[in-house]
Amino acid sequence: MNKKIDIFMFIDAMGWEVIKNRNFLEDLLPFRRPVKMQFGYSSTAIPTILTGQPPTVHKHLSFYYYAPDKSPFKIFDTLKLGILPQSIAGRWRLRHWLSKCIAKAYGYTGYFEMYAMPFDRLHYFDYIEKTDIFVPGGLAPVANLADRLAGNKIPFHISNWRLSEEENVNALIRDVEKGDIRFAFLYTAAMDGLLHMVTKDGEKIKPKLDWYASRIRKIADIAAKHYGNFSITVFSDHGMTTKTGVADAKKIIEDLGFIFGRDYAAVYDSTMARFWFLNKKCKAQILQALETVPHSRILSELDKVKYGINFYDNMYGETYLLMDPGYQIEPCDMGRKALPGMHGFAPEHEDSFAAFLAMEEPSLHPEWVGDYFNIMIKAAEQ
Repeated sequence: MNKKIDIFMFIDAMGWEVIKNRNFLEDLLPFRRPVKMQFGYSSTAIPTILTGQPPTVHKHLSFYYYAPDKSPFKIFDTLKLGILPQSIAGRWRLRHWLSKCIAKAYGYTGYFEMYAMPFDRLHYFDYIEKTDIFVPGGLAPVANLADRLAGNKIPFHISNWRLSEEENVNALIRDVEKGDIRFAFLYTAAMDGLLHMVTKDGEKIKPKLDWYASRIRKIADIAAKHYGNFSITVFSDHGMTTKTGVADAKKIIEDLGFIFGRDYAAVYDSTMARFWFLNKKCKAQILQALETVPHSRILSELDKVKYGINFYDNMYGETYLLMDPGYQIEPCDMGRKALPGMHGFAPEHEDSFAAFLAMEEPSLHPEWVGDYFNIMIKAAEQ
């Protein structure tokens, strides 16, 4: 039996600081190293992992970007939904239901959520992840992992991100037992949500890691029965930083009195704010005000180049304000309240580093999460 399979498991947010001092599969996965994350959130890290390219190439950074001419949310302005009181418009259940309705109406197959984006401002923005980024053509015109595997006629299994972790594990096991696939990408995302709530030192982290370990060992045992040669690699996209404080960047800017959509536009993510200047006269005052936001800094042009976000057309903003590690923007367009744990800070910070664990030392050492792509492709094509 000379059949071979390479299995790669993605555990969202399982950062290096989360596992470096924990005995997590050290016998099965002895090669272990920290890996620099891609600037941004999972919305950019996963496309980077699936293509090996920075955001300037695959075009995914944060979910929302200023594009009023092609915004799919113009109905919010037409129906004047922006006048709804926050007691109604801010309800998560309403927003989640509306998100499902919009996704169905437009045929979106990717992950779509409105989060806390203000209803009276949505019509100024477009949303980037409209297609399923894991399937062939999902990141077109950039080739993704599925494109490369399909193009090379390599039988593969890639998880359905919509399913639960247990469902995805079982789906992989079924395909491994059949013995027909050559490559597998197992997607698990629950660790991210857990870390947001209990942070990297929470008591619930070890039981969750034990759950992953038991499933990985089961997969290894089954792969050994059906393949003459197999490998398992586990990696993540970023870590998690415990909240140390908050800053109301939104109020600082809105107190200037400029008109949103006429003078400027902005998106306030959890750890960064992004600005487009529509009236250049207000730019100097907004920049000056941003200097007063505590525990933050404005990214330089060199920072943008280093982080792979120097978009030629300022697609995601002309100016980026980045919070210091541990400090979050509250309220922000992702949620009214800061979470106990958050990611999306400077990639150089120790809590930001992802983790890479393998059975053997790979010929390509990952320094940045985008390097996973070439490691996966090389394994699949050998």
